[in-house]
Amino acid sequence: MPAGRHRPAAARIGALIGAALTLTGCSAVADLLPAAPPSATTTTQRAVTRIAPRLAVADCLDDLDAASPAGFPIVPCGAPHGYEVYAIIPVPGDDYPGDDAVTAAAESGCATRFDAFAGIAYRGSTLDFAYLTPTDATWADDRVVTCVIYDPAGAVAGTLTDAAR
Repeated sequence: MPAGRHRPAAARIGALIGAALTLTGCSAVADLLPAAPPSATTTTQRAVTRIAPRLAVADCLDDLDAASPAGFPIVPCGAPHGYEVYAIIPVPGDDYPGDDAVTAAAESGCATRFDAFAGIAYRGSTLDFAYLTPTDATWADDRVVTCVIYDPAGAVAGTLTDAAR
């Protein structure tokens, strides 16, 4: 006997039920399953105007970690952005002074320059600062601390120069 030509009645009934569920029950089963959560990676991309090998005062950027071997993606300061460069501080010395010394120079240097840029004392401001520092590995080509100002509440449009907040 050729296979599949002679099936027991129970098998035929099971096949018919399976076919009926396939044709009519898929949407019912899908309704019982939880929906996929929205993507956590949905972002709004902003127009990058240029890639800068080095940052300069008044450059604006969205992400401090977005640097590539070509440089930093700079965005227009008039558009919403996350950070604005407000100071570049040279770190003296021929030899790398160590992580602690560079961090101390960044903390004090950026805090000192914050007041003049933001138009308000750092301790009374709702704004904050962060910095990019050289490392032992980058010391030969990078001996500056780059201070950036940002609003912890989110992106801003326009410069934060004399924001006084």
